[in-house]
Amino acid sequence: MNKLVVLSGVPGSGKSYFSKTVKKIKNSHVYVVSSDELRKEIAGSQSILSEDKLMWQIFYGLAKSYALDKDGVVILDATHTSSYLRVDKNLELKPLFDETILVMWNIDHNVVSNQNLQREYPIPPEVLDQFFEIFELPTDKDKKFFDRIIIINNNDIAPAIEALELNHN
Repeated sequence: MNKLVVLSGVPGSGKSYFSKTVKKIKNSHVYVVSSDELRKEIAGSQSILSEDKLMWQIFYGLAKSYALDKDGVVILDATHTSSYLRVDKNLELKPLFDETILVMWNIDHNVVSNQNLQREYPIPPEVLDQFFEIFELPTDKDKKFFDRIIIINNNDIAPAIEALELNHN
């Protein structure tokens, strides 16, 4: 059974840490598609947005190709701050997966601001504030689209990882 896991949260909330942890737990059949990593490869830095059209084409193209692994867990590591980005941008992917899961970080602004400062490339505070302003909690549209929604309200990712029901190998 393959799974599409869409991560949603403001920059610095813990999405990439979660992805790396899942990859470490279940090394094979886990595919992390990271917008930050693709930007670094394409443009030289995760903060350069000039090649975003190409980056998003590659992002969703990789997810489609990884869907061929019927035991795979494909993790989309990007902010996905709105229902539009979580649902509408993933409409083509849903039929390729047996299960779609939304993992969302609903973390306190001050906590994320402190975590942001620990990042290799911190987001400017005013930009982080803008992400918080546009961030949407799950909507009815999300609830209809995703088979499961997991919300992380603190930095304890263990219950979310357990909820993914990964077989250790």
